[in-house]
Amino acid sequence: MIDPVLAYVDPGIGATLAQLAVAGTAGIVAIGKLRMNKIKRRLGRDEQPEPGGQDTAADEVPAPAE
Repeated sequence: MIDPVLAYVDPGIGATLAQLAVAGTAGIVAIGKLRMNKIKRRLGRDEQPEPGGQDTAADEVPAPAE
């Protein structure tokens, strides 16, 4: 027979396991995204503009009329 103390499962274990699954999935997705961005940079396929490049918001502001 099973000892009653060993058969006890805390009622909050379901929420803990659900949180573990969600956090684990989010972590795996974040790591995958970081790795993919690193691979894209190495292959030269990163389409983000460089800081201070021609695609800045300052270029869109018209010069004040005198």
